[in-house]
Amino acid sequence: MLLEVRDVSAEVGGRELFTGVSGRLDAGQRIALTGPNGIGKTTLLRIIARVSERAGGEIAVARGARLGYLRQDLDLGDAVTLWQYALGAGDGEIARLEQRLRRLESELGQDPSRLSAYGQALTTYEQIGGYLWENRVRSTLRGLGFTPEQEAMPAAGLSGGQKVRLALARLLLEGPDILLLDEPTNHLDLPAMAWLEETLRQYSGGIIAASHDRAFLRNVATAIWDFSPLGFQTYAGAYDAYRLHLKRQMAHEEEEGRRRAAERARLEAYIRRYKAGNRSTQAHDRERKLDRLGPAASVRHAGRLRLRFDGRPLGERTLFLQLRGLAHAYPGRTLWQDLTFSLAEGGRLGVVGRNGSGKTTLLEALRGTFKPERGEVLWAPGTRLGYLAQEVAVAGETPLDALLRLPGMTIYEARRLLARHLFQPEQIETPLAELSGGERSRLALAVLVAQGANVLLLDEPTNHLDLPAQEELEEALLAFPGTLVLISHDRALLERVTDRWLWLQGDGQWRLTEDFEEILGLTQAEPEGTTTQHEAKPAQAKRRRARRSQLRAEVAEQERLVGAAESARKAIEAELQTAAGARSAELATRLYELTQEIERLYGRWQSAQEALEAEDEESLRN
Repeated sequence: MLLEVRDVSAEVGGRELFTGVSGRLDAGQRIALTGPNGIGKTTLLRIIARVSERAGGEIAVARGARLGYLRQDLDLGDAVTLWQYALGAGDGEIARLEQRLRRLESELGQDPSRLSAYGQALTTYEQIGGYLWENRVRSTLRGLGFTPEQEAMPAAGLSGGQKVRLALARLLLEGPDILLLDEPTNHLDLPAMAWLEETLRQYSGGIIAASHDRAFLRNVATAIWDFSPLGFQTYAGAYDAYRLHLKRQMAHEEEEGRRRAAERARLEAYIRRYKAGNRSTQAHDRERKLDRLGPAASVRHAGRLRLRFDGRPLGERTLFLQLRGLAHAYPGRTLWQDLTFSLAEGGRLGVVGRNGSGKTTLLEALRGTFKPERGEVLWAPGTRLGYLAQEVAVAGETPLDALLRLPGMTIYEARRLLARHLFQPEQIETPLAELSGGERSRLALAVLVAQGANVLLLDEPTNHLDLPAQEELEEALLAFPGTLVLISHDRALLERVTDRWLWLQGDGQWRLTEDFEEILGLTQAEPEGTTTQHEAKPAQAKRRRARRSQLRAEVAEQERLVGAAESARKAIEAELQTAAGARSAELATRLYELTQEIERLYGRWQSAQEALEAEDEESLRN
């Protein structure tokens, strides 16, 4: 057992957030922490990480177990560069050992007796993976989407998403026994997600990850902790199996609720009819049954987002959208070269690729707010574009004001639309700055619905949406009769609502396919996420330097021992000139043993010298 949570409760501003949370985490277990926005997932992680206080209950952590917590609101401190911050994972133990090794190497030339200390430090360095450390750091940074050019960037100047990815990289490098992850797939592109999933599947410690990414939950989780409509539940099994289990539970609870409500109604009707008549005794008996029955149980349904995109097609089935030879480049980076394809009306295109490959810029080109260097974008006449940006920005002071700015919108229609998007009456006059990320996303969807567009250009529309809202968006997009161009890292959404995929490689190259498995294969390609032979050279060179230092010290030590033995032999030979009797025999025996020892020492010196020469030759070749 790594961690046990026992009947934990939490309060926010004097209000009970949750209560009765209990669960257990074992080594090798990967727990998905799920539930709607605002239910308390982040608070629970903060309590476990000892960042926030709990209102009640207990948390037991195995003796000596190390916790690591990835949070969304973090400060990287005064790290100088991205590379230095990642390299310092594990409190910089490897860096300190490297400094000790260099110091001992310089001391060995004057004091060969330091060889023992050098050997011990070198053994420790090898055991903690020192030779491969820089490769591990580099591979982790590549896996999470950082380029070699970004390694020298000041950590303080990184964007919020880059800081979260860098913090995740350092956390994975430190390898704590208990890994607490709050929305780890936020800010990751598809290749980085694939790399992270594989890394977590191989993780030997225990993991608790709060996430709304359904594909991530399916691919990683071995158990579920869920703030469900039935209360907090733990489930020892995969995500899809749990969802089916929960659906059956809720159906059973609803049926039981209907049965109890019907029984209450029957008993109450009997009591009302016969309480004062000649059947009052039976009526009193029914009252006792009613008391034993208790109040009617009901499943605590959260409000459900109700989306419907009503844009009507034009009837232009072919060549509805045409891209002809789009090309654009920035200094040192090419977005696209000769990007050419067409999309029929009702087409459903998913756009994927690494961060920085030009996906959002392509959407800007499609909506006419960005002019590429070459090529043209042609839409059929009568096209009405609806656009949802990745960074949600809605014009207006309040949700109601944002909708009333739209042409023809009435107060009644605005209020009804906001209610369908889960805004309570008291929220529709709330300043936009005070809305949560999820609330702003729901408002942006409401504005998009009201526009009646027949083309939807969506850039990461599931950002900030919880699982029920994501599922509702998915169903609405499936029912949408118009044309869809979708940028998303949500693989479940991409696979279900789009049927063609444009892969932007990031160096100007692109690929259009109708095979989603091909897209998944492209996202897991080797160049960005694995340690190449070129990247392994620094570790090999470091290992050779350490080996040569050790061999030079060994040669010097053998030379010292041979010199001391030769001096001892000369002293014995000099004493033998005058010794007699038992002393003479003792010295002769000692001289024989010492001569044998000198031969062995010469053999060791010669082996060390030959090994050093071979290492020097190998170093020259490389």
